Amino acid sequence: MKRWIVKGGATSLDQLVLEEVAIPGPGVGQVRVKVHAVSLNRRDLLLVTGAYGVAPSDFVAVSDGAGEVDAVGPDVTEWAIGDRVTGNYYPSWADGPPAPDQGWGLGSPGQDGMLAEYVILDARRLTAAPETLSFEEAACLPCAGLTAWTALHGNRPYTNRISQGDKVLVTGTGSVSVLALLLAKAAGADVVATTGSDSKIESIKALGAGDVIHYGTDANWGERAAEGVGGFNRVVNAAGSASLDQCIVALAPGGEIALMGLFEHAEAAPNFVLLMMKGGSIRGISVGSAMAYRDLVDFVDRHGIKPPIARRFTFSEAREAYQALETSSDLGKIVIMVAGRVPQP
Repeated sequence: MKRWIVKGGATSLDQLVLEEVAIPGPGVGQVRVKVHAVSLNRRDLLLVTGAYGVAPSDFVAVSDGAGEVDAVGPDVTEWAIGDRVTGNYYPSWADGPPAPDQGWGLGSPGQDGMLAEYVILDARRLTAAPETLSFEEAACLPCAGLTAWTALHGNRPYTNRISQGDKVLVTGTGSVSVLALLLAKAAGADVVATTGSDSKIESIKALGAGDVIHYGTDANWGERAAEGVGGFNRVVNAAGSASLDQCIVALAPGGEIALMGLFEHAEAAPNFVLLMMKGGSIRGISVGSAMAYRDLVDFVDRHGIKPPIARRFTFSEAREAYQALETSSDLGKIVIMVAGRVPQP
């Protein structure tokens, strides 16, 4: 079988390498999955380029993938050959608050990922894929989808879920923001989005945003976004600390900013005085638990949510897919078809 590995010490895409190895067999408590599709997240690129630190040894790339059970090891009773599954992002975060030893998730140093024709995973590290989604669409959920879900609803047990009539602001048009928009809209929230691109405004509205603010042409976009709604119960900030001040401006009294990504950094501290005056809060988001992921899958099936896919690549084009992730401004996920062909337009 073939698999793409990130070489130990990697600092560039040149060290994302295709190799051929024997097809592994599952051990006790393990399952072998024939991978059909994976989707890329920004963290996959950062792990290859060394932005999270240089990996000490090789690992199979990519956290998010979907496929079918191909073989089961001894003592595995919860899965059968042919079951459609996705991998769980973290190995040890089953439920509740984050686990202290969760690491970077699948497709990181010490945790082989999904960019392979076959993968071996512990049986407890699998979740049934949504029945309403294709393999490509299901592959978009384990990291980006669950991060969006946790940003909106928090960790289990849920105490502050987004629901009918809530006001939600999503910043930017990355995969987490787009999925948060879709999930919030399906929950009955009124959603406003921001973008830095005129060309994306109508596409974002088509996904369900009631209004779209161009942050590149309005330095006070937080105030503009909050006009008419009295501020937002939840602000999903997938950009980073550079936009925190405007997110605080946009908050309703008692509102919450869900913070993740940190791809941009502020030169000065955000306006914590205004945050305190509003009784608001900032909560860090680190994907989510296995049980929360099951809740997401159920919600996606019940509401018919379809993750948008921008581009598809073949398995042999994995490096090109990473390059597209690095440079693309498309709305939607980058998907690699591990099994099967890329649909022709």
